Amino acid sequence: MIRWLFYLLALIVMTIVAWVVTPILPAFATPRMGPIDNNHGQAVEPRLPLWLAWFDTPDNSLLGDKNWKATHDGGYWSQVQWLYRNTLYGFKWGPLAAPMSELRIVAGDPAINRNNGHFGTMSITMGVFWQWKCVKPIGQTGYCWMLNFGWLLNDASQTRALFMFSPRCVTITAPPAGA
Repeated sequence: MIRWLFYLLALIVMTIVAWVVTPILPAFATPRMGPIDNNHGQAVEPRLPLWLAWFDTPDNSLLGDKNWKATHDGGYWSQVQWLYRNTLYGFKWGPLAAPMSELRIVAGDPAINRNNGHFGTMSITMGVFWQWKCVKPIGQTGYCWMLNFGWLLNDASQTRALFMFSPRCVTITAPPAGA
């Protein structure tokens, strides 16, 4: 828990820096081969130089993923918005990330999510790393609380676990289970 609190403090400081510098970051972008569409393909697209990797999205270019590209023009302000939407992903997947291992202990339903009708809580531990996630509907409003803290340990296909501090109120995108 001490490690997570220290990382959270580092993330808060870096987030303040990111809010200030993000509007100028796309000016440094250059076309380069790399992952696109959440690491489901490769293409030459605008990316930040390696010395700005903490501000970049390692699984997408500055043009965003497929859904982002469908609703944004890919221009300068679209790239700025993408970086704000995904603030410091390179930092969270880099120095703050946890190395994944198979030795994970899961409690609760790891399938909980706003887009599949599974609500509740779950926790995963992996040595000194942990994840706690809660997805609870807010009455009949069509919204839910989605709280995700620790490291993103529920995707065992990854080699590194993204550092998480993600409290949010979001739209429910699927009917409740059994409906």
